[in-house]
Amino acid sequence: MPLTKIRIEWEARYVSEYVLLKFPDDIVQFRCPLGRVPESMIKELGLAKAIGAYRPYRPEVDALVVTDTHVVLVEGKIFKVMDGLSKLPVYRSLVKETPELDLYKNFPTRAILVTPKLPTVYGGVAIEQSIEIDLFLPEWLVEYYQQQEQYWTAEARLKRLERKEVLKGLGYK
Repeated sequence: MPLTKIRIEWEARYVSEYVLLKFPDDIVQFRCPLGRVPESMIKELGLAKAIGAYRPYRPEVDALVVTDTHVVLVEGKIFKVMDGLSKLPVYRSLVKETPELDLYKNFPTRAILVTPKLPTVYGGVAIEQSIEIDLFLPEWLVEYYQQQEQYWTAEARLKRLERKEVLKGLGYK
């Protein structure tokens, strides 16, 4: 069945712009896998192939930046701030176990949660876990916020219902 709507990756764009602005001259990998690869796979396939084969089973940080002095984990959350706060301590613990980061395993690790709005409820958690919170609000994100706020209005619900009926008439379920 064909897609009826193109998915927009807001957070990927958000993190990309942030990293470009804050770390323009550093080594960056987006959606960087973290953690070990099973020894049995390494023995069977070799390190490079095992890393590739096991990638779907490893957690990914939105961006990993290597500066001259640190490994920086960047997790961007536009709305679900708690998700980012809960992931970053786990990601930090996996850096030393990540075979692709072997050269940098002795670098100190910084963890940054990038969000457009200060998470007042979770601020203590961030301090306790040594997570930096960096506020970043590009102009285009205001449009996204407005879109999300309109989602549950009567007008938007009616528009979605009309669209659903048109698609049903065209044979979509």
